[in-house]
Amino acid sequence: MSNTLTWEMVDEAAAALGATAVQRRKWRQIGRQVPDTWRIRVAEDLKARTGVEVAFSEFDDLPPRPGRLAIGGVA
Repeated sequence: MSNTLTWEMVDEAAAALGATAVQRRKWRQIGRQVPDTWRIRVAEDLKARTGVEVAFSEFDDLPPRPGRLAIGGVA
């Protein structure tokens, strides 16, 4: 497994898959996380596009991080 999953990777993949900026910002909030259905889609997309294999548990290690998204600089 990669053990290198970042919010930037999640943002890029999720945006390409159709997740809105509002959805992606919400995932970063304290007490929230990337929903399971999006974890599956993002992990499959990263593997297909970049060859990076992501364990679903890696999403749990992403820090809650309010602020700008990687895609589009949306606050």
